[in-house]
Amino acid sequence: MSHKELLQQYTDLQAEIKDLEDRIRKLENQADKIECDSVTGSDNNFPYTLRTFHIEGYSYKKQRRLSRLKKLLSKRKEKCEEMKLRIEEFINNIPDSKTRRVFQYRYIDGLSWQMIARRIGKHDESYPRKIIHDKYLENPKNPN
Repeated sequence: MSHKELLQQYTDLQAEIKDLEDRIRKLENQADKIECDSVTGSDNNFPYTLRTFHIEGYSYKKQRRLSRLKKLLSKRKEKCEEMKLRIEEFINNIPDSKTRRVFQYRYIDGLSWQMIARRIGKHDESYPRKIIHDKYLENPKNPN
Protein backbone atom coordinates (compact mmCIF):
# COMPACT_ATOMS: atom_id res chain seq x y z
CA MET A 1 0.00 0.00 0.00
CA SER A 2 1.42 3.38 -1.00
CA HIS A 3 1.84 6.23 1.46
CA LYS A 4 -0.94 8.17 -0.25
CA GLU A 5 -3.40 5.26 0.00
CA LEU A 6 -2.53 4.80 3.67
CA LEU A 7 -2.86 8.51 4.41
CA GLN A 8 -6.28 8.69 2.76
CA GLN A 9 -7.59 6.08 5.18
CA TYR A 10 -6.95 8.14 8.31
CA THR A 11 -10.41 9.72 8.65
CA ASP A 12 -12.08 6.40 7.79
CA LEU A 13 -9.96 4.69 10.44
CA GLN A 14 -11.08 7.24 13.02
CA ALA A 15 -14.73 6.64 12.12
CA GLU A 16 -14.28 2.85 12.11
CA ILE A 17 -12.63 2.90 15.55
CA LYS A 18 -15.55 4.93 16.93
CA ASP A 19 -18.06 2.51 15.37
CA LEU A 20 -16.20 -0.49 16.77
CA GLU A 21 -16.10 1.06 20.24
CA ASP A 22 -19.88 1.60 20.07
CA ARG A 23 -20.48 -2.00 18.96
CA ILE A 24 -18.22 -3.36 21.72
CA ARG A 25 -20.07 -1.23 24.30
CA LYS A 26 -23.43 -2.58 23.07
CA LEU A 27 -22.12 -6.14 23.28
CA GLU A 28 -20.98 -5.56 26.85
CA ASN A 29 -24.45 -4.28 27.74
CA GLN A 30 -26.06 -7.32 26.11
CA ALA A 31 -23.77 -9.71 27.95
CA ASP A 32 -25.00 -8.46 31.33
CA LYS A 33 -28.64 -9.22 30.62
CA ILE A 34 -30.29 -12.06 32.46
CA GLU A 35 -32.49 -14.37 30.40
CA CYS A 36 -35.95 -15.06 31.85
CA ASP A 37 -38.48 -17.71 30.91
CA SER A 38 -41.34 -19.79 32.23
CA VAL A 39 -41.57 -23.55 32.04
CA THR A 40 -44.27 -26.01 33.01
CA GLY A 41 -43.83 -29.17 34.99
CA SER A 42 -45.64 -31.38 37.43
CA ASP A 43 -45.12 -32.70 40.91
CA ASN A 44 -43.13 -35.94 41.23
CA ASN A 45 -45.90 -37.62 43.18
CA PHE A 46 -49.54 -38.31 42.53
CA PRO A 47 -51.79 -36.30 41.66
CA TYR A 48 -49.06 -34.87 39.35
CA THR A 49 -50.43 -31.35 39.46
CA LEU A 50 -49.25 -29.18 36.55
CA ARG A 51 -47.37 -26.08 37.69
CA THR A 52 -45.54 -23.15 36.06
CA PHE A 53 -41.98 -22.34 37.13
CA HIS A 54 -40.22 -19.04 36.54
CA ILE A 55 -36.53 -19.46 35.69
CA GLU A 56 -33.76 -16.96 35.03
CA GLY A 57 -30.05 -17.04 34.33
CA TYR A 58 -27.38 -16.41 31.74
CA SER A 59 -27.41 -18.10 28.36
CA TYR A 60 -24.04 -19.83 28.10
CA LYS A 61 -24.23 -20.11 24.29
CA LYS A 62 -25.13 -16.47 23.93
CA GLN A 63 -22.38 -15.43 26.37
CA ARG A 64 -19.79 -17.45 24.45
CA ARG A 65 -20.93 -16.02 21.09
CA LEU A 66 -20.89 -12.45 22.43
CA SER A 67 -17.44 -13.02 23.90
CA ARG A 68 -16.08 -14.29 20.56
CA LEU A 69 -17.63 -11.36 18.70
CA LYS A 70 -16.18 -8.90 21.24
CA LYS A 71 -12.70 -10.41 20.76
CA LEU A 72 -13.07 -10.18 16.99
CA LEU A 73 -14.14 -6.53 17.14
CA SER A 74 -11.34 -5.74 19.60
CA LYS A 75 -8.75 -7.24 17.24
CA ARG A 76 -10.15 -5.20 14.37
CA LYS A 77 -10.03 -2.07 16.50
CA GLU A 78 -6.38 -2.77 17.40
CA LYS A 79 -5.55 -3.21 13.71
CA CYS A 80 -7.19 0.13 12.88
CA GLU A 81 -5.36 1.85 15.73
CA GLU A 82 -2.08 0.37 14.49
CA MET A 83 -2.68 1.70 10.97
CA LYS A 84 -3.60 5.09 12.41
CA LEU A 85 -0.36 5.09 14.40
CA ARG A 86 1.64 4.25 11.26
CA ILE A 87 0.11 7.28 9.54
CA GLU A 88 0.93 9.53 12.50
CA GLU A 89 4.51 8.20 12.54
CA PHE A 90 4.86 8.83 8.80
CA ILE A 91 3.69 12.43 9.23
CA ASN A 92 5.87 12.87 12.32
CA ASN A 93 8.96 11.73 10.40
CA ILE A 94 8.58 14.40 7.70
CA PRO A 95 11.64 16.62 8.26
CA ASP A 96 10.23 19.90 6.90
CA SER A 97 7.84 21.74 9.24
CA LYS A 98 5.62 23.23 6.51
CA THR A 99 5.29 19.88 4.76
CA ARG A 100 4.50 18.16 8.05
CA ARG A 101 1.80 20.78 8.79
CA VAL A 102 0.26 20.34 5.33
CA PHE A 103 0.01 16.57 5.85
CA GLN A 104 -1.41 17.01 9.34
CA TYR A 105 -3.99 19.55 8.18
CA ARG A 106 -5.03 17.35 5.26
CA TYR A 107 -5.13 13.88 6.80
CA ILE A 108 -5.44 14.25 10.56
CA ASP A 109 -7.56 17.43 10.67
CA GLY A 110 -9.38 16.68 7.37
CA LEU A 111 -9.12 20.23 5.99
CA SER A 112 -9.71 21.14 2.35
CA TRP A 113 -6.80 22.32 0.19
CA GLN A 114 -8.19 25.85 0.22
CA MET A 115 -8.29 25.93 4.04
CA ILE A 116 -4.76 24.51 4.19
CA ALA A 117 -3.50 27.21 1.81
CA ARG A 118 -4.96 29.89 4.08
CA ARG A 119 -3.42 28.32 7.19
CA ILE A 120 0.07 28.32 5.70
CA GLY A 121 -0.34 31.85 4.38
CA LYS A 122 -0.98 31.20 0.67
CA HIS A 123 -4.00 32.10 -1.43
CA ASP A 124 -3.64 29.52 -4.19
CA GLU A 125 -5.03 26.14 -3.10
CA SER A 126 -2.83 24.30 -5.59
CA TYR A 127 0.34 25.44 -3.76
CA PRO A 128 0.03 23.11 -0.75
CA ARG A 129 -1.34 20.30 -2.91
CA LYS A 130 1.04 20.36 -5.87
CA ILE A 131 4.17 22.09 -4.59
CA ILE A 132 4.32 20.60 -1.10
CA HIS A 133 2.13 17.49 -0.85
CA ASP A 134 2.50 15.86 -4.27
CA LYS A 135 6.19 16.70 -4.52
CA TYR A 136 6.89 15.10 -1.14
CA LEU A 137 4.96 11.94 -1.99
CA GLU A 138 6.87 11.60 -5.28
CA ASN A 139 10.17 11.68 -3.43
CA PRO A 140 9.87 11.55 0.38
CA LYS A 141 13.67 11.56 0.80
CA ASN A 142 14.06 14.98 -0.89
CA PRO A 143 11.22 17.30 0.17
CA ASN A 144 10.73 20.58 -1.75
